[in-house]
Amino acid sequence: MQTKAEKGTFGILPLIAAIVIVGIGAFFVSVDAQRSMMRADAEAQARAWSTFLFSRVPNIQHVVSGQQKLADAVTYMWGRNSYGTIEEFSVYDLNGIERIDSSRHDFRPPVPPELQAPNANALKILAENTTYFSSEKETVDGAAKFTAHTMVRLFHRGEAYGVLEVVSDETANWANLGDEIQRAGMQILGLVLLAFLLPGLLFLRRTGQLRFATNRLKHTVEYDSLTGTLNRSAFTALLHDKLVNTSPRGGEVAVHFVDLDRFKNINDTLGHAIGDQVLSATAQRLRRLLGTRERLARLGADEFAILQPFNPSSSEVVDQLGHDITREMARPFFIENTEIQIGATVGTAASPEDGTTVDELVRAADIALAHAKETSRGGVLAFNREMEAERQSRQRIETRLRHALAHQQFEIHYQPLYGIDGEMLRGFEALLRLSDDDGKPISPAVFIPVAEEVGLIGAVGQWVLTQSALAAREWPDDLMVSVNLSPLQFQSHDMPKLVREVLQKTGLPPKRLELEVTEGVLITDTEKVLRELREIKNLGVSIALDDFGTGYSSLGYLWSFPFDKLKVDKSFMTDLAVQGSKSREILATIVALGKVLDLKITAEGVETEEQVKVLRDLDCDLVQGFLWGRPLDADHLAALLAERVQKEAMERASKRLQRGLGKTAIAATLKTA
Repeated sequence: MQTKAEKGTFGILPLIAAIVIVGIGAFFVSVDAQRSMMRADAEAQARAWSTFLFSRVPNIQHVVSGQQKLADAVTYMWGRNSYGTIEEFSVYDLNGIERIDSSRHDFRPPVPPELQAPNANALKILAENTTYFSSEKETVDGAAKFTAHTMVRLFHRGEAYGVLEVVSDETANWANLGDEIQRAGMQILGLVLLAFLLPGLLFLRRTGQLRFATNRLKHTVEYDSLTGTLNRSAFTALLHDKLVNTSPRGGEVAVHFVDLDRFKNINDTLGHAIGDQVLSATAQRLRRLLGTRERLARLGADEFAILQPFNPSSSEVVDQLGHDITREMARPFFIENTEIQIGATVGTAASPEDGTTVDELVRAADIALAHAKETSRGGVLAFNREMEAERQSRQRIETRLRHALAHQQFEIHYQPLYGIDGEMLRGFEALLRLSDDDGKPISPAVFIPVAEEVGLIGAVGQWVLTQSALAAREWPDDLMVSVNLSPLQFQSHDMPKLVREVLQKTGLPPKRLELEVTEGVLITDTEKVLRELREIKNLGVSIALDDFGTGYSSLGYLWSFPFDKLKVDKSFMTDLAVQGSKSREILATIVALGKVLDLKITAEGVETEEQVKVLRDLDCDLVQGFLWGRPLDADHLAALLAERVQKEAMERASKRLQRGLGKTAIAATLKTA
């Protein structure tokens, strides 16, 4: 019979054996978990790196497929060593051919693609939609180093573009996991349950860390750091998903582009720090307007976008949201005890009427916003096809402008300027002309604003000034030339320097040049413009205020700026001949004011003798209009000047003949006497 001691011994042995078995099993499970966690870590990093490449390297899919040169993308991949534990990576195309090798300075594989054999692991991964992982341990400088070798599909938005191979240093992760496993092993002898749970807890902890890191990387890639809204690429991807996954009966999608008005003034006057606070406050204000389905994104410095799903039966919600945005943005912001007023302009486009793809819908919203900024700033404008036609027309005009500027294909016509008697020719106004590719004239009212908008007005204006001065140099010395200046030329050029250089280059006397400016040039940066106008006047050049009586007319300008002439806008000519008309009364006041300030008065748009009679009665100085002559091209201008020279020569000959006949008559009388 067995004693109690023997029974106790035999009873304890199974328990000890069980504990030993559990301990051994827990050890192997822990080691396996350790390797599994290292693999999960490596694969997560590889997939995160795949996402990072698509967000960081433009058109990497074209590089992988061989459609784009690798050199175009190299500069975007220099930051690879700063990402986690990744030491190097390679990219294979859909045929298993290596296209990118980060271990080389130029990222090119050591063997040209056409000489490579396909990588078997890459082909297997592509065929079976699986992954490849291996790890190895080596001794470096007496210390163990664990290296993970991971291959995953290069996957983006539902489509595979190749295979990404990543080599990462997992030494630190392995050591950290090993330390934690060892501590768990010491406790497992006394806490069997804890021994079973510990690897799971560690795995959850590590998985949570990986999930946190992945989510953080995703947030960095997809969200704007200042406002916390989606960035442009994430917004585009979300819009694509909505357009692809929305069923015909499930609803439609609208896009609102929001541009902040006068935001540049905030940065210029209050600083960028205040500007950043305004942007953050704008994002918060816009979020409060949105429901759970709408998404907000920041597309640029002061431009936001809203994606709005809506039901076709309730399409009025699209227009309502646009007006809610402008109403909210019209309210002032209060930042650091400062009241800031900006406002917003909104352009809207909706599918499927305005587009069925991301590019079409975004382009339509952008066109609507641009049109709204030009025609109804501070309001809401929905896209229509006429806007597209106008945009295409402006694009054609811009192309024509650039071609004409590069190939000297502009023309200058000259409109005569006469004294009030209509007999004395005083000079010409230079008027720029441009034709399209078919020779059809393009109105200056159309192409000049386009030139100003795209930044060509400076170069165009300089060309006009130079060519006009060269032409005037060949005219009789008593004739002047008048050239119009755009307000934008004063913003982008040193106008006194430009005028001085043109006069020196062409040899035209300064007194024969007149520069015309509109009141728009005086609105912004008044002190700078005043200083430059005075410098130009000191050169001996005359300065005329064009289109006086319209726009921002102010008598203060006439005291502050050194004008020599006022040009009265042609709109006053409409009812000038009507007795008691407002135009006649206003023009009389302008002429009287000019006399007091010693300014010459020029009336534009004169077309009838009745208008001329009134202008004579008002004592106007100069007239310009179709009655006296339309704008002339170079040939007709030469003919007019030749006729003038011939007429003056005949008048001089007649006077000499009259003086000669008079002397002959006196001699005959004396002889008779």
